[in-house]
Amino acid sequence: MKRGRPVSLLSAVECHIHLRLRVGEDDDMIAYLGNLPPRKRASAVKAALRNGGMGPGPLVDDSSDDELLAALEDFLK
Repeated sequence: MKRGRPVSLLSAVECHIHLRLRVGEDDDMIAYLGNLPPRKRASAVKAALRNGGMGPGPLVDDSSDDELLAALEDFLK
């Protein structure tokens, strides 16, 4: 009998993420991740992203400061 997870037939994309959490600022995340076994952390991060950590897409800022200033001035008129 084989042990472990069965081999998946789906292709995988590997994404390495490095976090630097600061004591006093990120204590909740430090505690959360610290209470997880190391092999369960990736699953926990995926679950957190699926449960509200992902926005509608990447933030793209393709407007210049002049355009933003003009839009703000128009808004305030």
